[in-house]
Amino acid sequence: MPVNQTIVAWITTRVGIQIGNGECWTMVETTLRESGARTSNSIMGASGVTANADYVWGTPTTLANLAPGDIIQMRNYRYSESDGAYQTRPHHSAIVEAVWADGVIDVFECNVNGSRRVQQNTLYFQSGDGISVSGRWWFYRPIPRT
Repeated sequence: MPVNQTIVAWITTRVGIQIGNGECWTMVETTLRESGARTSNSIMGASGVTANADYVWGTPTTLANLAPGDIIQMRNYRYSESDGAYQTRPHHSAIVEAVWADGVIDVFECNVNGSRRVQQNTLYFQSGDGISVSGRWWFYRPIPRT
């Protein structure tokens, strides 16, 4: 099974469960390790993985090429809806579950909405249709361990 499919299969069985300390980095790092992919520690080295680092999770990819099992790293992410609803992710990592049109992405994430358990949410990466998006984000394709 390709590594991206293994990642989605592994994390899907953990929805509703806290992985380790419930931090987003821990969820992604553990999922990649358990799925046979290189982790941020193996890519960046332990000295590069600090509490405030913009983690590297694999080979950079683009929104247009994003696929389930890819990883999103965010910094000061915010989306706002025209009705005033909004969500933020100041420093965050998530795993792609599904990719829809117009930059709409379903993700697995934790340490959001007051919960450290793995949950499924929808995030937006393009402004339009009453949605305004700001911040920085990077998309990564996981690399199988050799």
